[in-house]
Amino acid sequence: MNTRAKRRLPAIIAGLVVVLAAVGVLAYFFPLLKVGQINVEGTVNADVAQIQDASGIATGDNMLRLDTSGAAQTIAHVPWVEKVTVSRHWPTSVNISITEHRGVGVINRGGTLYDVNEHGQIFLQGAAPEGAVEFKNVDPQDSAAVKAAADAVVALSPELVGQLDRVEAKSAESVELFFHDGRRVFWGSSERASEKAEATRVVLTREGQEWNVSNPAMPTVRT
Repeated sequence: MNTRAKRRLPAIIAGLVVVLAAVGVLAYFFPLLKVGQINVEGTVNADVAQIQDASGIATGDNMLRLDTSGAAQTIAHVPWVEKVTVSRHWPTSVNISITEHRGVGVINRGGTLYDVNEHGQIFLQGAAPEGAVEFKNVDPQDSAAVKAAADAVVALSPELVGQLDRVEAKSAESVELFFHDGRRVFWGSSERASEKAEATRVVLTREGQEWNVSNPAMPTVRT
């Protein structure tokens, strides 16, 4: 490269930078790249149309000017939505990925249904999640009792959950499991839940209608 070319190189680079910057400004303020499709993934119970509306994103919007964080924060308030991510999929698509609450229990209090998720939190009212266990004698205002009941259900194997008729928890220390065949297991608190779940599985293979697994190392027949 001769001396004259070397002298012109910085000017050429500067010119390219100016051109690219101008293109970037035009693309930001004028919709050269428009939203053509909004994809919602992961929904089973949540309303897809409600999620799309809550996002505030519409076809034809400028891809570069989308507020994906703001959209995710708004969508998080839609019923059934536990987690959400909103991302651009270039050149013209927006992906909304949903993780729904897993409903493990339902409380019927005065005709109002309270849905409980796997973390022991009430996340919805007025519906009964498919496969959710009835939580009876559980005060929805007693968060500790609600969580203890949920912890017990989550710790059990799917096979045992399918055999459950209901879970009662007048307090967080008095969880009881009632099975469809009439057997009853006093669980106590939710401490050592995995051990109690195993103890429950074992005692249900034995003779006896009522069991106490509050000390899972020494389950006993309850009289």
